[in-house]
Amino acid sequence: MSNEVIKIKPTAFLDEKWEYDTSLLEYEYLVEYEFVTPSSGGAYYSPRRDLKLKKKPLTPEEKKLISWIKSTRIEIAEGADTRSIVKKRKFEYLKSEIGMNIVIPKGSIKEMRFYVELFANPEVIAIDGFPRDAISQKDIKGGKVKIAVGELFKFIPMFGGALAGSIKFELGPWEFKLGSLKKVNVDFSGGLTSKPEWYFKKNGIKNDLRVALTIKKPKETKYIMGKIKAGWLYDPGFFRKVRLETDTKTIKIF
Repeated sequence: MSNEVIKIKPTAFLDEKWEYDTSLLEYEYLVEYEFVTPSSGGAYYSPRRDLKLKKKPLTPEEKKLISWIKSTRIEIAEGADTRSIVKKRKFEYLKSEIGMNIVIPKGSIKEMRFYVELFANPEVIAIDGFPRDAISQKDIKGGKVKIAVGELFKFIPMFGGALAGSIKFELGPWEFKLGSLKKVNVDFSGGLTSKPEWYFKKNGIKNDLRVALTIKKPKETKYIMGKIKAGWLYDPGFFRKVRLETDTKTIKIF
């Protein structure tokens, strides 16, 4: 696993549906675009040539908001912590962990989406992801939870009741360093995809966080890369909450 880190930073505002609204740069300068009909009255004209730009100054609150947003970022290791679980005739199965440090000097994150897009040749898929359900503070001991990988390469949490001794493990159990989460609900997009996604909700998102994947790859696949992106609901504490999206960076998965 690489000791170098990459940084993903907010670049755009999102709407209520977590879809693109406007770029941070456009908001910062508050540029309004106005189409102007040419005096010739012609039906065809270049919109770019016939645009007028109107700039409005930021209010003190908006300036403060922009400054605080620019100070936030997520730091992720350049390489995921990946190991082989088992090799079969045509496929190899991997367990991969991606750790991140969430830097929020001011304000707080109320919700967060974390996106991973796996790409390789031949193609690979994520079979399962962790965490994926509600997690209680009592289940997290020193920032860690105990999990295992079952024979279908699904993550099996070892909390919330004893597991039957008949369950067959492909890997584990082991202590997974989840991070400094408190009580938080987690939605996972589901496995069997090259684009897994996590959605963290409630007021338990703190500085460090870790997610895990089980991956199925053809044996001839020699490398796997991952495109990483995040979005979050940011509460500065003095202004309305805003949804933000980061830029996209690439890390080595395998």
